[in-house]
Amino acid sequence: GAPAAPVCITPVDRFAPPAPAGLLAVAGDGAVELLWTASTAPDLAGYLVLRAEGVNGTLQRLTPSPVTVTQYRDQGVRPGVVYAYVVVAVDRATPPNESAPSNRQVVTSRSPSPGR
Repeated sequence: GAPAAPVCITPVDRFAPPAPAGLLAVAGDGAVELLWTASTAPDLAGYLVLRAEGVNGTLQRLTPSPVTVTQYRDQGVRPGVVYAYVVVAVDRATPPNESAPSNRQVVTSRSPSPGR
């Protein structure tokens, strides 16, 4: 038969990076410190930090764009409020692929110490 017309194929990355692991949330003076273990994707763009008010609240992004470090300080907390956190890894694909969420951490924020 006749040869087929040439076709241009553009590969699309549909593979999400591995989820960050070992999320730890620690209530400090007027802030919550978050630490986690890095995702091991070669095309990792960074991490999105999500927070909810209450144990089962709706998670919302705290970071509008990915952070490239494995720690985050949430200074937008109110004293005595219970917050839940997760972190997701995102890659450099267009649009970015998001990992499954990390483990969920729940913490009650504290008031700043006097004199701070």
